Amino acid sequence: MVVTYCLMWLLVLFLHEAGHLISAFALGVHVKRVGMSWKGMYIVRESGPPLANMMTTLGGPLLNVLLAMAWPAAHEFAMMNLIFGLANMIPLAGSDGQRAVLLLTRHSRPRAA
Repeated sequence: MVVTYCLMWLLVLFLHEAGHLISAFALGVHVKRVGMSWKGMYIVRESGPPLANMMTTLGGPLLNVLLAMAWPAAHEFAMMNLIFGLANMIPLAGSDGQRAVLLLTRHSRPRAA
């Protein structure tokens, strides 16, 4: 049972990063590399235009939430996706939530004339 949960968790993490990749490719954001570190998978990409940057940032958590809604009968898989997707939107250091807040605040400031 523990092995099953660990494999499911790895799948959730993989799908989260796939959400970022799919968004980046669809929006024309150049992906430089995909890798693995002690913290998990990561993607190095160019920022791209502001809207594409935001959509790529939100692509991972959004895919997790969509997967949670798509497979409600698979309770554990749905809950893992929901928890990971929503937790990743909390603006903590290194999270998608922090990146989204930075992108919003950077582009919502009035520009000097």
